[in-house]
Formats: sequence, C-alpha cells, structure tokens
Amino acid sequence: MVRSVAVAVGLLALPLASAGAQEAPLAPAVEQEVERIAAAGSLWSGFDPLAVPLAIYDGERTWLFRHPDPPAGFVPVEGTSGARARPGRFEAVTANTSAEIGGVMTATLLVNGPQGESPPPELAAVAIHEAFHVYQRTHHAAWQGNEGDLLVYPVTNADLLALRRLESEALRRALANAEDAGAACWARVAMRERRERFATLDSSFVAYERLTELNEGLAAYLQLRAAGRTEVEMPAGGFPPEAVRQRAYHTGPAIALLLDRLSPGWQAVLEAHGDQSLDSLLAAALIGAATSAPCDFTPVQVGAARRDARIDVAAVTAGWGSRQRAFETREGWRVVIQSAGGQPLWPQGFDPLNTDRVEGALIHTRYLKLGNDAGQMTALDDEGADIEARTEGIGPHPMFNGISWVEIVMPAKPVVEVSRTHLVIRAPGFTADFTHAEYDVGGQQVLVQMTAVP
Repeated sequence: MVRSVAVAVGLLALPLASAGAQEAPLAPAVEQEVERIAAAGSLWSGFDPLAVPLAIYDGERTWLFRHPDPPAGFVPVEGTSGARARPGRFEAVTANTSAEIGGVMTATLLVNGPQGESPPPELAAVAIHEAFHVYQRTHHAAWQGNEGDLLVYPVTNADLLALRRLESEALRRALANAEDAGAACWARVAMRERRERFATLDSSFVAYERLTELNEGLAAYLQLRAAGRTEVEMPAGGFPPEAVRQRAYHTGPAIALLLDRLSPGWQAVLEAHGDQSLDSLLAAALIGAATSAPCDFTPVQVGAARRDARIDVAAVTAGWGSRQRAFETREGWRVVIQSAGGQPLWPQGFDPLNTDRVEGALIHTRYLKLGNDAGQMTALDDEGADIEARTEGIGPHPMFNGISWVEIVMPAKPVVEVSRTHLVIRAPGFTADFTHAEYDVGGQQVLVQMTAVP
C-alpha cells in the first residue's frame, strides 16, 4: 500500500508557473542555456555537461534536471522536458557546488536572492563550472589542494608576495597582447617569476597552488568559455596577500587561455597525463615559441612591487590583531572548552574558506566540528545562530596537530545538562556532548575542563 502511494505521488505534476505569474521560472531557462552551450561544441576533452545532473533552488522550490533517480518528493513539472521539482530548498542544495542527491553526484546552483538577477546564460556558465567539478572528482580526483595548507601559507613574506604580484602582472600583460609573439614574451617573464618564487616556497604550498589552479582554475576557465569570454580579470595592483586561493581562480584560466593560443591540443595532453601542472605545460609550450622584442619589468617597477608588498604585509599583521580584538569584545555568551593534557581535540570538520587567521589561532565563522575519545562539539553559523569559534592549536599547524582550546561565542544562553556520564551543552547552532568533563558558569561564560580518558 505504501509503495503504491509513492508511485501515485510521483505521477503528479507541478505547473510550470503559478496562476497569475507574469514570468516563467528561471530554473528551466538556465537548463535550456546549459543545453544550448553543450550543443555548441566541446568545452573540454571528454567532458559532457549534460552527463551531470543539475539541481537549482530558486527561492521557492528545488528543481532537478537530467537526474536518473530523483528522491521522493520531486515530481514532474508541466511544460518542461523532464524537469522535476519539489517545494522549498532540498537539504543537499546549500551553495553553488556539487552534492550527492539520490546517490548521484549533482551540480547545485542557488538562484535565489541577488544571484537570481543574473541572466540565464551567465547562470548556465556557473552551472557548467560546478558540473565540471563533478567530472574532475571522477576523472582527476588528485586535482585538489590540501586546504589545510592554506591555513599556514606564508602570507606575511613580503619577498614572496612581490614575486607573486610580478608574476600576475606578467600574465595580465601576456593576455592583453594581441600578438602571439608578445604574449609568449610576457608569459616567459611570468614563468621566470614563478620559478624564482617556487624555488624558495615550501613544496606543500607549491603543490597547493598548482592543484588549486587545476581544480578551481580550470573550472573557472570552462565557465569563461561557456559564457563566450576570453578575458580574465587580473588586478593591476595584484591580489591581496591572503587571497592565495582566490588568485588561482584567475591564474588558472589565464594560463589555460595562453595555452589555447600557444599550444593547441593541450587539453588532450593534460587528460592523458593528469599529473602535470598548468605552468609546466605553458613552460613547455614556450620553449620553441617565437617572441617579440625583449620585454621585462624595469627596476623601478620591481622596486615598487617590493615596497607595496612590505606595506601590505604589515597591514595583514595589523589586521590579525584587529580581528582578534573584534572576537574578544563581541557581545554574547561564551562556551570555552579546554582539552585534557595529552588528549587534544581533533578537527572532524571545518570550512577553510570561512576561517580567519589571527596570531597563534584561527577564527571559524561558519562551521567547526571537534572531537576526541570523550565526545565532540559542533558549531554551525546557521540561520538564527550567528556563531563564531576561536581555536588554538598545539603544534606548528593551527589545527592538524590537535586543538588545546576552543572558545565559542553565541547570542543565546546555552543550556547545560548533566547526567551521570555526560555533560551536554546546547544552543542554537551549537551542541557539545562530552564524558570526562567538568564545567563552571561565571558571568556569561561556561568553562568546560576536560579530564583525561583512562
């Protein structure tokens, strides 16, 4: 009986637009653009955007396109070619990213709010960006940098920052040069600056940059091509010191577009030999490339880059202090958890893209999950929660050698429950459940001292 009801519900159909609506829903228009772009020609050797299901949340309902096994609740939509939808936001659709839906990796897109004002062709290009990530995870799983390395990247090294900015400027000039010979000349300068920087940069950070260019940089490259563009925004003054990951969204497509000009067929080479980097492919392409008259930075330009780097690095250090003071003076209740000696808390989940560095610690602004043999805690800046957490590490890495201290600030008073074996603390967006722990309340602070687990 239950099975027959489920089948019957699946046969119902939602109308394409509600009665009296003046405009058709945005999601089907985005899907039509994805289909148009896919039909126009290959964006990447072996990648078919239509082979990856697409989920779109438009603020009212979640749409599914080309999904082989939609979860319960998704029903056909009249007037569309195979689209299904369900009211509200499906829980797996949280951002422009990819997620497992009905056991199938699916590109996800949010078009509610201001983003919904973008035209369908532009949103379709973003959808293809996310679909390419699904393809990458299947065909090139190694194309992902270790986001933990980003937390200790030497952003306060002024010499490295100056070289990074000179490299970015050389890439910008190469892309702007209409002649292939001129583009090759400035590309050589960019690769020279990169070689010098990489020679003094720890290998883990070199790997992070290269893998992030393959991961996010190539997805951004496909997004540009899907939108019909061949320009990459490269700020004339360079990227901020801490924008290491964001920079890869620009340097990756910049190098890819130069490869389109200087090394046709490079995509197939990278598909066959996925352990290469984009800069190594460009360096190889430049070996026999003709160049224009010599090009290079003047001593004045190099000196200016070094001066600006020193100024900006000093501002980063000052900013860390300001960020720390803002956390310390934030109003609200606080839960402080001190780990037992020799039994630190360990990261079980965190969002590196929403983590701020401060001197000797990290401030997590969206998500943090820590635990050990005595239990675990979770802080999530969800709707109505507005939570931040500060962690102090034990060893050279601020998280991966263990956490000795975590402080969570929240607007609501936490509820403390004590049983014979457990200490449980709850508040909107926050839960902690530990054995072998004692607590004390003073003012607007709950102090938890963990004791050793035998």
